Amino acid sequence: METTHQPPHSTPARPDTTDWTVVIEEGCPQCGFRPIRPLSEIAHRLSASIGRWQAVLDRPEVAVRPEPDVWSPLEYACHVLDINRVFTIRVEEMHSEDTPTFAEWDGELAAVAEDYNARDPRSVASDYEIAARRAAELFDSLEEDAWQRPGLRADGMRFTIATLADYWLHEVQHHLADVHG
Repeated sequence: METTHQPPHSTPARPDTTDWTVVIEEGCPQCGFRPIRPLSEIAHRLSASIGRWQAVLDRPEVAVRPEPDVWSPLEYACHVLDINRVFTIRVEEMHSEDTPTFAEWDGELAAVAEDYNARDPRSVASDYEIAARRAAELFDSLEEDAWQRPGLRADGMRFTIATLADYWLHEVQHHLADVHG
């Protein structure tokens, strides 16, 4: 019986309608994530994820989906790379602007439009390291009062830099759990 699947090109994954913002206050029972305190740990946790994602991307069958509608480890890595890029920009905006409203970003649409599963895993690993280090440096540079600066998601959800960092780190941790089964 065939247990692995590889679509010819990126196809949508199984829809996820969960409101993951609950992890900001409650954590995640699925992956064990708890909001990060002290905040000084956030940069360290992002940096620590680099080697773990590089190991995932070094797997021989990194582009194989476990089921036709479940992302491959490569697709998850690309998604987390994009989260690092998008959320770094959001934190920069929150730090420099008064309550910015963020443009809509749909990770599933990005996965299909950018054909995540066709990307070169070595390039993704390198790009992830650069993005995660940039984000970690940004968090390390924040003054204590900056952590409470607000921003609004396109749907009106209010974040502070601290709560966005928790939301972000949950994505990194949860998707590492996804690819490690």
